Amino acid sequence: MPVYNSARYIADAVESLLSQSFTDFELIIIDDASTDGSANVLKYFRDDRIKILSNSKNRGIVFSRNRGLAEARGRFIAQFDSDDVAQPEKYEKQIDFLNRNPEFGMVGSWVRMIDSEGQLMKEKWKLPAKPELIPAIMLFRNYFVQSTIVVRKEAIPEGGYRIGYDVVEDYKMWVEIAGNFKVWNLPEYLVNYRVHSLSATNNNSTRLQKQNQIIFNDLFKELKIDLNDKNFETHLHVKQNDLIRDIKVLKQIEGHLKLLVTQNRKVNVYNESAMTKVVFNRWLKCCFHSRNAGLKVFSLFLFSSITWAKLRML
Repeated sequence: MPVYNSARYIADAVESLLSQSFTDFELIIIDDASTDGSANVLKYFRDDRIKILSNSKNRGIVFSRNRGLAEARGRFIAQFDSDDVAQPEKYEKQIDFLNRNPEFGMVGSWVRMIDSEGQLMKEKWKLPAKPELIPAIMLFRNYFVQSTIVVRKEAIPEGGYRIGYDVVEDYKMWVEIAGNFKVWNLPEYLVNYRVHSLSATNNNSTRLQKQNQIIFNDLFKELKIDLNDKNFETHLHVKQNDLIRDIKVLKQIEGHLKLLVTQNRKVNVYNESAMTKVVFNRWLKCCFHSRNAGLKVFSLFLFSSITWAKLRML
């Protein structure tokens, strides 16, 4: 658990971990030179499973996560953010799943959102995709929530989290793991994900976009596609499900998705059937978000090769 100025929330996070039905774990907390009294909050906990490390100066999330990885002794590694809350049976269920399914390198879960006061919000993340679809989905979005995951130690890439991928360091790692192991999200809400003014969800939009460009550049390189400003902007339209008012933009999206399918068929990065399904789902959502652009949207959707490729699978 990396910690930086989480004094308001860290007690809830730690208590949720110490109260787990699965008890055979070590809780490694890395304080990244907090200035808000987080370290003082941690002093109140008396549990032999807790090990606290302190960075001499603020080193950032990647350094702190990797310091924790270097100290971890367990067969399984679970990163947990210092403002989230775990359900009591989270680790028991996930470790049981991994023990019964050795071909899986990582498992996450669905999440409910809570506000700064810990109250449940209406929003929740249901992540129901089957394991065989997830690598292709990761071409478009991060399909795992950091605090939900449990990873086999041997599945963690050499070097751990990548330097230079702050904000999307988890996304980068999950992509690498999904390239070598099966991955999945248990269909249960096992974490309450806190949304507040200082969370990454709300606090790093400009940095997040820059980091997305870096990780998408990596993914496109595997497909032997150059990521320029134009196709990056188009890819963001696909990723974010923005409202699309111009039929020209939808046509650009269609061409972009066709290129991804064509290149994947050439270089075989993703399972072709999975890629067809994932691209169609993205195409369907983009067309739905273009519904105000008129009847031309329906015609473009109906006669697109993306649509017919999916229909041929039925």
